[in-house]
Order: sequence, then C-alpha cells, then structure tokens
Amino acid sequence: MAVADILALPLVLVGPGRAGKALARSWKRAGGRLALVVARTRSGARRAGRELSAHGATASGMPERCELLVVAVPDDRIAAVARDLARRTSCRFAFHLSGALPAALLAPLARRGAAVGSLHPLRAFPAQDGENDGDLAGWEGALVAIEGDPAAVDAGEQLAAALGATGRRIDTASKPLYHAAATLAAGGTMALLSVSVRAAVRAGLTEPEARAALGRLAAEAAAATVSRPFPRAYTGPIARRDAHTVRAHRAAAAGLPEFLELYRMLAREILETMPRRGGERRVRAALGVRRREARRTRKSRRRPT
Repeated sequence: MAVADILALPLVLVGPGRAGKALARSWKRAGGRLALVVARTRSGARRAGRELSAHGATASGMPERCELLVVAVPDDRIAAVARDLARRTSCRFAFHLSGALPAALLAPLARRGAAVGSLHPLRAFPAQDGENDGDLAGWEGALVAIEGDPAAVDAGEQLAAALGATGRRIDTASKPLYHAAATLAAGGTMALLSVSVRAAVRAGLTEPEARAALGRLAAEAAAATVSRPFPRAYTGPIARRDAHTVRAHRAAAAGLPEFLELYRMLAREILETMPRRGGERRVRAALGVRRREARRTRKSRRRPT
C-alpha cells in the first residue's frame, strides 16, 4: 500500500480527544477525508463536528462498513468500545492510539475482518484554553510507534508518512516500557518542573515568572539532547563537578525533602552518564551519597534488562 492509497480511504474517528483531533487535523491537511467523528454524547458529537468540520454522530450512527477506523478513546475504554463497534460495523483497517496496550484489544473488530494495529505519536497534546485553541497542533514531525497485524503495520507506516510523521515498528511486548519512557519524559518533566517551581517560589520568585523562566530553561536544555549525546549536552554544577555549589544546594534544600530527593537522584544519573571526568567523589560527598549507595547505582546500570 502506498501513501496515496491510504489517503484515499475515508477515516472514521471514534473518540475526539486531544490525540484523535490532532490526528484528524493532520489527516485533512494531508488531503485525506474525515468521513465521521463519533463521540459518546450527541452534544460531544456536534461540538467535535464543528471543530473538525466533519459530520459528528454517536455510535448508533456508525456505518455498516468503514475502510479506516481509528479508536482514540482512553486506554481503559478501548476493549469495551471495540466490542460495541464490532456489533455495528466491519472495517478494512482498525487502529487504537494507546502507547502501552496491544492491538489485540481490537480483537472483536479483527473477527469482523479488520486488520488491527496501534499507532502512538510520541508527542504531547496539552489542554488548550478555549474550544478552538491549538487547531494547528497535529502529528507532523512526530515519531509514531506502530504495532499489530502485518497488514495493519504496513498501512500504519504509510499513514504516518502521509501525515509527515516517522513510523517506527515496535514489538508488542516492548510497548509498556516504551510508553513508560515516554510518560517519564513528558509528564515526568512537568512534574519535575512543578517541584522546581515550588523551590523557586520559596526563593522569592512569583509562580507565573518561575513557571515561565524555568519552563524556557528546561526546553532549551531538552533541545540540546536532540543534536548531541548526553555527556556533551549536560550543563550545571554536577556536570562541572562544582562540589562547593552542590553542597550549597543541598543545604538550601534541607527543608524541601521531595526537592532534595529528586536533586540527588538526578545528580547521580548525571555522574553515571559522565563518568571518569574527575571530582566524582567530592560531588557524591557534597550530595551526601554514601559510597555503598553509589556502587549499588552503578551495578544496577550494568545489569542486563
């Protein structure tokens, strides 16, 4: 199947959430046709139809036959939605968007003849302020993890290419770890910033200015990892082995146990990914990390997975 062939298939989107709407926008920009948007309620269907300039309906409005179905509902609802849809329609291809769960959740649709797969874009789709804000957000440029039946995986690769994304086949058994890594990189980064902002507010900044300034700083630091390996991208006193500064940080954070715990954990990661630069023992002492704990950390990193 070529890119032009996949774009010729009318798309039925079930679940107009953030990722699903972003997919639909990219699909339409690529020249594909959004045949139907299915929501749980009539009001939700009308709203999604307006946002995406498409026909909206509830599940009762599903056609008896569809070519390309994307189930973009929360992970815990995928299996139940698949069972309900299988009573109403048969499809050529059916995908869900979970990054952790297998395409096999769509088995009811597979029994109706669909090649089933999963598509997961490695991109954050944050909530927008206002009904139509963020209409330009899409899947373009994202890495899309693809898993499922061979025919669905082939179609998924073409679909990703049609959207201007990069398809990447991934083993079913590897999906939970892949998604855990994505969760830590995205939500984990925000949680880390939340802790950092609280510390900055305690130091005298206002919450809005701390969030803006530290958010920009984190984005700049993260951007460096795109173009260079971690040992060359790291900045700051741990990377420079400034033990006196680290000791001052530790003393200042004594009243913020959750901040200090994160600081120590991430400092150890920097030391382990920048080994043999000199000064590691002084920095560990400044952190209050015992030698036994440092050895245990190194051992766990060497352990095969």
